[in-house]
Amino acid sequence: MISNIPLLITYALSLIVMIGLPVLLAFLVVRRFNVSWWVVLAGVLTFLASQALRIPLVTGINTLFSKGILSVPAAQWVPVVNAVLAGLLAGICEETARWLGFKLMQKKTERYGSAFALGVGHGGAESILIAVLSIAIPIFTVLFYNPGAQIAKGVSTNDVQYMLFQISRFWLDPWHAGLLPGVERVIAISTQIVLATLVWKSIADRSFTWFGLAVLYHMVIDALAVFLRSKGWSLWSIEGVLAIFLLLNIYLLYRFWKEEAEIEDEVKTIDGEEDGYDEDRDEDDEDNDEDPSGEEQAQVEPLAVESDEQPFSEDADEEAAGTVEEDPR
Repeated sequence: MISNIPLLITYALSLIVMIGLPVLLAFLVVRRFNVSWWVVLAGVLTFLASQALRIPLVTGINTLFSKGILSVPAAQWVPVVNAVLAGLLAGICEETARWLGFKLMQKKTERYGSAFALGVGHGGAESILIAVLSIAIPIFTVLFYNPGAQIAKGVSTNDVQYMLFQISRFWLDPWHAGLLPGVERVIAISTQIVLATLVWKSIADRSFTWFGLAVLYHMVIDALAVFLRSKGWSLWSIEGVLAIFLLLNIYLLYRFWKEEAEIEDEVKTIDGEEDGYDEDRDEDDEDNDEDPSGEEQAQVEPLAVESDEQPFSEDADEEAAGTVEEDPR
């Protein structure tokens, strides 16, 4: 039985944002920047590849701590170490996957719009996956859970009662709790696009500095979220802090867009001037090719006129010959 309709509505709104926003952004980016859909798909694959790498690494490091191979830090430092490790692993794995994605599709990712496309694909895949696994499926279970059918399947009474208790607690959440997943994903998608642009610049400028900045920026955001959660901050308080990064992300993306657009316009202008210069040279060459033919015609015409006159007489020939013999040279 639905006992908190406003909460259900806000979760529905979050689902629309988490699924609809990445799809909308993908269409806008592909159309606006004339980028191939393969670049968006590459972003999806970079996300999956990064998680396939990150999850085993996290599990392995936790095993090393539990077995004493790695010394456990003092209690007051545990939240800091956990936060830094979580953020650093996420940054290294995801930025490396993004770098490989750009390198493998280098011909399709030469223009700066491809950074937006790959970032949308990466962040969008994460958003849609979380929407389905963490929101849609649990809400479906809450709405259509059938205790009798579960007992008939052999589920213990204690497990069924515990599930009913969890469902009752779900409906006790305030209505605005349903908006949190959507807000968190908006911040995350903007961050993923910024990180993709930094990695793209590391390839375009052939500078490792941009890649290092991407890893560092990713680590700071993730580590801050993990640390604040470990300190007992409320989810809305954490999202309020992360909203600062949302504003920073929007500013960075705007600056990146303007700078790259100006560079591209300058390149087009230079190419246009060179094309115009080449056309002028071609026209001059054509004129030069035509001028010699005109001179030859001008030289031929007098000869043609002279050929129509009477030939020289023998006396004239003798005079001419005498003139030559009298030449003092």
